[in-house]
Amino acid sequence: MNIQAQLCGIILIIIMILFYVRYKSLRLNTQIIFQFLLVVVLFCVFFDMLSIWAIVNLMLKSRTVVVIICKTYLASLVLVGLAGLLYECSGVYERQKKFIWVTMVGTGIAIVYIIVIACLPINISKHGRIVYTEGPSVLMTYLGTCSFLVANFILTIRKRRQANPRRTQVVLMWLGIWFAAAVVQFLNNELLLVGYAGAVGILIIFLRQENPEYMADHVTGLYNQDALLLYARKLYNMDREFSVLSIWFNLGISRADDGEREQAVMVEFARRLPRLPGTRVFKMAEDEVWMVFDELSQVDNTIEQIKVFIESGRKEIGAMAQVEYTYMPSSLLADDYQEMVHLLQYARWKNQDHTVSNFRQVDKEFVVQMKQEKAMELMLEQAMAEERIEVFYQPIYSTREHRFVSAEALVRMRDTEGKLVPPAAFISVAERNGKILQLGEIVFDKVCRFFTEQHLEQYGLHYIEVNLSVVQCSYKQLADDYISIMEKYRINPGYINLEITESASMSAKKTLLGNMQRLMEYGVHFSLDDFGTGQSNLNYIVDMPVDIVKFDREMSQAFFRDEKAQYVMNAAMQMIHGMQLKIVSEGIEEEEQYRKMAQLGIDYIQGYYFSKPLPETEFVDFMKDKV
Repeated sequence: MNIQAQLCGIILIIIMILFYVRYKSLRLNTQIIFQFLLVVVLFCVFFDMLSIWAIVNLMLKSRTVVVIICKTYLASLVLVGLAGLLYECSGVYERQKKFIWVTMVGTGIAIVYIIVIACLPINISKHGRIVYTEGPSVLMTYLGTCSFLVANFILTIRKRRQANPRRTQVVLMWLGIWFAAAVVQFLNNELLLVGYAGAVGILIIFLRQENPEYMADHVTGLYNQDALLLYARKLYNMDREFSVLSIWFNLGISRADDGEREQAVMVEFARRLPRLPGTRVFKMAEDEVWMVFDELSQVDNTIEQIKVFIESGRKEIGAMAQVEYTYMPSSLLADDYQEMVHLLQYARWKNQDHTVSNFRQVDKEFVVQMKQEKAMELMLEQAMAEERIEVFYQPIYSTREHRFVSAEALVRMRDTEGKLVPPAAFISVAERNGKILQLGEIVFDKVCRFFTEQHLEQYGLHYIEVNLSVVQCSYKQLADDYISIMEKYRINPGYINLEITESASMSAKKTLLGNMQRLMEYGVHFSLDDFGTGQSNLNYIVDMPVDIVKFDREMSQAFFRDEKAQYVMNAAMQMIHGMQLKIVSEGIEEEEQYRKMAQLGIDYIQGYYFSKPLPETEFVDFMKDKV
């Protein structure tokens, strides 16, 4: 008999098993069942060969032994069908209870088939080089195996939309290869292809879906982000509580090193990390790892061990200037894996200034805040889609010309009932999720359209000020996008003044300067907004090619109540004027404040003393009255 194909199948399976055991397993359902499938197919191919050898060599000496071997092979075929079905179920039924129920039912049916196969008679014969197994036992084997294969096919087709497309593909390929081999072997009994075809099908599943390298970070050897997704999903589906610790390393490494030093440090950290029981480590980013604790009894002690290890190893490993921890003590704080990730990222963002501690713990308050933020994200997306974004304009008064010469454009959003939502409630959300780019373009488009359609220059307006967020300043295509909008409305670029902040100049200086240069060449002017906040100093004014500096409201108000603030503001004003720049004082609310600012020599005044921010129609009426 031709058993070369079977031998090749056995070699393939053994190679896969040896490769598979080299890697740590997360004990996912799919991994467990795939291992079972590997063993069952190996068992099946081996007993296929053994049954042929037994028929040829032992038939006349010990028929009982031959029958046992042949029926073992037949039973293994049923087990292969069962294993294939369970593998598909492991990917389709995520809830642990449902998967266990399906496994128990399928196993019970398989046991019944095997018992019946063992009890029914089998006919064994040999004609030359060809051996035959026939009879009721063989027919029951075909029935049992086919029933599992058909069930697998139906399940795969019915659940293809909710299942992993790649998994669906490989399962269908495996079924197709096995079926084709069975047909060929039925037509030519000398070709023993069923076992080999099963091994080839397993190889395809291994390469396309179950290769353990897909879950490993190749630099550190730790589990990767995909592995965390699958593992966390498994724990949630099992209703098993766990804890998560995010560790972020500020390595203080220059990008000129091309990340080589960064990789070396992370590899060394991964190598030195203590192997603690009930703990799995996942590399999430180039400088961040997450640790999952599924044994909660010793979590606090474990975290302290980790912190001590990291602190003790910082100098020895090198380049770790700062370490930040974000800890979620219970997975029950989140409804699912996605919410868990969002919670940890949100907590990290809330603590990004590190003013309190480098250790942030997620609690119920964070859950409430994040859910509010997610609701605001949805509201913002709907508002942009339904054109409920508006622009209000606050007039700016010139102390030299004694009239209103400009205005600041301020974004506003209305809810579904038409009520205004405070900007502070959605601007920060838009900056976090990247929607600020789309929001900024909407605002800029409305400003250009409004200025052009209303011919605002006829009312004496020199320009409109439009704010740029830090995220916008970091966007390389900002200049091209804004020039495109200005060309769309054929607006004179001199009518546009873009406001940048000190924080924007610090976080994205190179990109910002590139955008500024491009827009200035086009004819746009710039202002430095919020001067007087944070770490403000004149270096930013020197570095940034701005025409106007805006004193923050807090700085302006401090002038009227603090003598030291008066000296600071006078000194700043003299130096700014010395650089031939103009000054706007924001937050002026009373006539006396206005008079003092004007006497001081401030060029422009902005605040509620003159007007609150106005909708388009009211702003036009306001300007008409002032002409």
